[in-house]
Amino acid sequence: MRAIQRFGQQLQRLRTKRGLTQEQLAVKAGLARVYVAKLEQGGHDPALSTLVRLAKVLRSSVTELLGESLSPIDWWQVGESRFPTRAEAEDHARTVGELFVARHQQNKAGDVARRIFPVRETK
Repeated sequence: MRAIQRFGQQLQRLRTKRGLTQEQLAVKAGLARVYVAKLEQGGHDPALSTLVRLAKVLRSSVTELLGESLSPIDWWQVGESRFPTRAEAEDHARTVGELFVARHQQNKAGDVARRIFPVRETK
């Protein structure tokens, strides 16, 4: 599978996971609905500025939007479940009734720092 097709599938997955239509995503990101549809089909290669706008609207990272895995030295956790982004961890926390998420970061010495954050309110 080509990278642009993987991106299109990931864009569609994140959009539907957030409960957005193509039209809603397009309006929030300042794009045309037809352009969003073509991105999801793998028909366009988006500019970096477009990727950043889409990631912000979808509350994800550009890395996640591209379908790439995040570094194993930086992750979010709710209970025993791990997530690559805070948004995913918070979504899960809301479904299981948790009020906090934990961020784990491993430094160069191999030590892991853990910080607790409250789950943010949805907009």
